[in-house]
Amino acid sequence: MNALQIRLLSLAAFAVFCATATSWALTLATSRAAPVEAAAARPPVSIDEAATLFGGKLDKQPVQDIHLFGILALRQGAAAIVSVGSEAAKAISLGSPLNQDTTLAEVRARSIVIDRHGVHSEIFLPANVSGPTIYVR
Repeated sequence: MNALQIRLLSLAAFAVFCATATSWALTLATSRAAPVEAAAARPPVSIDEAATLFGGKLDKQPVQDIHLFGILALRQGAAAIVSVGSEAAKAISLGSPLNQDTTLAEVRARSIVIDRHGVHSEIFLPANVSGPTIYVR
């Protein structure tokens, strides 16, 4: 091979490389924009559909009437200090009813899980306050 053929072959290889790189760049640039447009065109998934997907029904009554004040760890089980509605706070053991349709299903380190008509909801302890909560004279 002479020098002219080597130069022409190198130029052809460089042209093929540039065409391939441009093709890949265009393919990747258009594929990134397509899912964003497709996702924006879809309507959002409703909570009812998500609840039925996992076998439950949407709880129409929010868990706003139950307030968690503390968690008790006992040798034979666990309990939580809970207030329902405007009632005074009381200790409820694991598995006991909070009211006529709600039971205490699980006690965790910083939260409890209640069962209301087969739907589980988690209630967290309020955040710790920065100052002391007990005053001694």
